[in-house]
Parts: sequence; structure tokens; C-alpha cells
Amino acid sequence: MQTIALIAHDKKKEDMLDFAAHHKELLSQFHLVATHTTGTLLNEKLGLNVETMMSGPLGG
Repeated sequence: MQTIALIAHDKKKEDMLDFAAHHKELLSQFHLVATHTTGTLLNEKLGLNVETMMSGPLGG
């Protein structure tokens, strides 16, 4: 399975949620990884299965 990393600056989190919601069906076919805050938002708001890494400032 191919992997896609979803990363968004703090001021772009809502844009990432909009993008992911629009492409949810396609994204669900990939292994998704994201920094902690972005991944948690995508998991909770859209129900996508996103593996979360450390937050960006901590090296994620």
C-alpha cells in the first residue's frame, strides 16, 4: 500500500480538512501519515485512519 503524508501549517488546518473531506474516498485507499495535530483532526473530524507522528516542532 502506498503512503501519503498530510502536513499543514497551523493556519492551514481548515484548508487541509476541506481538502481531505473533498478527497476522502480517494485518500481512504492509502496509508496516511500526518503530524500529531493534523492527523488527530483528520481522524476525529473525518474518520480517516491517519497514523500520527510527533508534532512538527518536535521533529514530526
